[in-house]
Amino acid sequence: MQRGLMLTLLSGVAWTGGPSGPVQAQDASQTVTLDTLSVEGTGNGRNAAGNQPGGAVGPVRGYVATESRVATKTDTPIVETAQSISVIGRKQIEDQNALTLNQALRYSPGVTTEQRGGAGATRLDQFYIRGFAAPLFLDGLPLPGSRDATPSVDPYRVERVDIIKGPASVLYGQSGPGGIVNLVSKVPRFTQHGEIFVQGGGFSEVRGGFDVGGPIPAEAGPLADQFAYRVVGLGWKGDGPAVTTQVERFFINPSLTWRPSTDTSLTIIGNYQRDPFSGFYGGVPAVGSLFPRNFGNGSIGRLPVDFYDGDRNIERSDRTQASISYIFDHRVNENLRFHSAGRYLRTEGNYRSVYSSFDEVSNGPFTSGPTLGRFVGGTRVGIDAYTIDSNAVATFDTGIFAHTALVGVDHRTFETRTLSGPFVPAPSLNLLNPNYEMNIAFPAFTADARITSEQTGVYFQDQIKFDRLVLTLGGRYDVARQSGPTRTLATGAIANQNVPSDAFTGRASLLYLFDNGFAPYVSYSEAFEPIVNGRIFDTAFGTAGRVPDPVTSDQFEAGIKYQPPGTDILLTAAAFDIRRSNATQTDPTPGRGAFVVQTGAVGVQGVEFEARANLSENLTLIGGVSLLDIRNVADITNTRNALTGQNVPLLGRSPVQVPDTTISMFADYRFLDGPLIGLGLGGGVRYLGSSWGDPANTFKVPESVLVDALATYDLKYIDPTLQGFTMQVNVQNLLDEQYVTGCFGYSGCYYGLPRTVYATLRYRW
Repeated sequence: MQRGLMLTLLSGVAWTGGPSGPVQAQDASQTVTLDTLSVEGTGNGRNAAGNQPGGAVGPVRGYVATESRVATKTDTPIVETAQSISVIGRKQIEDQNALTLNQALRYSPGVTTEQRGGAGATRLDQFYIRGFAAPLFLDGLPLPGSRDATPSVDPYRVERVDIIKGPASVLYGQSGPGGIVNLVSKVPRFTQHGEIFVQGGGFSEVRGGFDVGGPIPAEAGPLADQFAYRVVGLGWKGDGPAVTTQVERFFINPSLTWRPSTDTSLTIIGNYQRDPFSGFYGGVPAVGSLFPRNFGNGSIGRLPVDFYDGDRNIERSDRTQASISYIFDHRVNENLRFHSAGRYLRTEGNYRSVYSSFDEVSNGPFTSGPTLGRFVGGTRVGIDAYTIDSNAVATFDTGIFAHTALVGVDHRTFETRTLSGPFVPAPSLNLLNPNYEMNIAFPAFTADARITSEQTGVYFQDQIKFDRLVLTLGGRYDVARQSGPTRTLATGAIANQNVPSDAFTGRASLLYLFDNGFAPYVSYSEAFEPIVNGRIFDTAFGTAGRVPDPVTSDQFEAGIKYQPPGTDILLTAAAFDIRRSNATQTDPTPGRGAFVVQTGAVGVQGVEFEARANLSENLTLIGGVSLLDIRNVADITNTRNALTGQNVPLLGRSPVQVPDTTISMFADYRFLDGPLIGLGLGGGVRYLGSSWGDPANTFKVPESVLVDALATYDLKYIDPTLQGFTMQVNVQNLLDEQYVTGCFGYSGCYYGLPRTVYATLRYRW
């Protein structure tokens, strides 16, 4: 079976259907025993209905996904994909009560979340993969990043989260060396379903949401069986993690699928979201969080975890986002499929902040006393983002070789307008008697930048099978450009930038799938990132004003995957070596500070282990280990040692905020009989290793151990009339560990969230 998929149908859930029709889930209360089915590969992604349960983009059964489209853009089993992939399904998101994407990624090895602490994670979806900032994709299309107007995707509107680790430019264009995160939207199903929930807890928070959908009722007319709908909505309001701050969000996410035949489907997805308040984005100094502070009144200690360094009259993070997108799939015949997706997104952000800072040159890092220096500033940003990706997948044989060939083209245009001004000194804050209403003047905007970033790429890929050997080859050519004027508001002077770049990236991998479920592999992949500024390059680099080369990355990876036949278990291990080159740095030559040179390079070596298992009908678990060694391996620039006041080379030092070790495990157990029937208990442990706190590597953020807990109960076992109702209680950071997630330097560290408790009542039908 060269192109077939082996589906093991387990007791309790059975999958029915085939290549000519939609696949549907059997009722979970029934027990159906079927022989192993051989299903011919369905090519490119969702089935014609666009709502296939399981598979490469559909719902994940338990904690284990068997297929993912993210690494190949074809429906390829994960065990046959020669690259590290992690998939987080709805059950894991709900069991862990992940309120943000950062929280949903906490148990993924190689992924570092909450760089801005637990509080900042409610505002922006920021995380690292294998030591590097990772871009975010939604339904295979990139989301724009401009911090203060970056769209945020609530986990409640997501069906699953697919993570590809390592460079991924061959299929996705400009991206970093660590990998990408792709979110898969909830889309209509041709079966009636619904749920509502209400939740309370945390920081005096209340959340509620609904998710309803199904086929258009038959009385709607003769075309009713061709249409299905789904509407997802949520509201969230409460206090923020820091004193005086707030969290508020609501969104509505309607979608409609038209399936005129089993070979064709079109899904339209709309979204409108308002985030008037998004918690807290500030930090605390290292002295006062990691190190005790002398407050000057005889007291020595640390600032509380809900410390706020801002001003409530200035604090603002007001974001509005709206989008319309489509997903189109058409099967021309058994050997040729076409897929296209596109989206228009508009997002606006208004950001103002008073934040703590101090001058390490004059004050030193161990400043004492009851006052904290601060600055004030902000931006107003609007983004229009247009994205489209279209590809075709063909399956054919050439002699003894079976091919799955992919060819496609994608384009993105991000138009950004940013009003900005200087961040200027603000009145200091008395730490012993803070005043959060000082009537601080907000500085006027001084610059208006209207920048357009464009990228067009053409890509190809061939997955070649010979018996159990899988060879994958791919390549891509991109043309990118950033251009536009920046106007100085006071004088009207205009500075134009025009930074073109082009790059070819490739990938190659080899995997062998043994009969016993082992699949060893080796792979090589590349990525590129265009230079996104118009700074002038030193003549030592080349001609003054020369257009720089893109930042490039490459990775060698070797690993092994193991999926024991007849089980719902997936074990993976990988070792990798990543190098990111051509990063720009300020020219260290005296008198050349206005120039930059292209010398920076970072190297990462590491190993990862991940286990995902549905061990039985009532026991599921995940576990992961990540070990990283990340260093600057080529750099002629210096950084300041805040302890000595001397400049020291960056070469050989490690970047900040990347733990050297992470270990995690989470399990969920449901009682199916006996006196505890209906009860579910679960929990997890997260170990975050130490990380460097400043570029000069003069101090470390210590390790931390965090415990999470879960309890659920199916209320029908109390009263049969409560069929469909469940209660759930989640406790994050059960032991109330006071910890710092990371630091940028002595002036900027970030607390993790303290213990939080949420109770949820959910009704499903």
